[in-house]
Amino acid sequence: MKEVILISMMTTLLSPVFAHAKTAMLEGIFTSLPDAGFEKNILVRPLVEGNGKAEIDGEGYLAGSMSAEDKLLLESYFFWEEGSLSKADCLSFPAQQTTQIEEIAASNGDDAAQIASSYVTASAYLDKKNAEALFPLPKYKTRQVLCISSEGKHFPQTSASIFFYNAQVGVIPMLKQ
Repeated sequence: MKEVILISMMTTLLSPVFAHAKTAMLEGIFTSLPDAGFEKNILVRPLVEGNGKAEIDGEGYLAGSMSAEDKLLLESYFFWEEGSLSKADCLSFPAQQTTQIEEIAASNGDDAAQIASSYVTASAYLDKKNAEALFPLPKYKTRQVLCISSEGKHFPQTSASIFFYNAQVGVIPMLKQ
């Protein structure tokens, strides 16, 4: 009985350490490969409870960890084999900069500061507005993604184990600095 309690206590105490280790791969500076065709520079700040901030080419964005369901949706959007992203750590960013999200919310009479306070609230708000549009866009036309293979394997259609995606430029192989 004491062993079960001790293991339970250790698991509880160490779970934040393991969670931080998983997201630590997604922190730092990422740059596109020299032959990628597009230059991208991304600075990802530490995440807190799956929410964070990033700079993409010097502009501020909200960032959030992608769920397993979102990874499956992205795989199907790319026509990649199911499971291609299962061993990857991925972040998602709204296509709009944080300041643009605040402007959209304010122009609709909504609480801009509250909506732009986290990736979760901003994404839910933007998804709702997209769903109300006359011609709603697929989710990954309104998102940007950064993924890192936790096994170091190259992703389909890339020459790297890290990639960035957005609707304007597609999939770009990246390096972590």
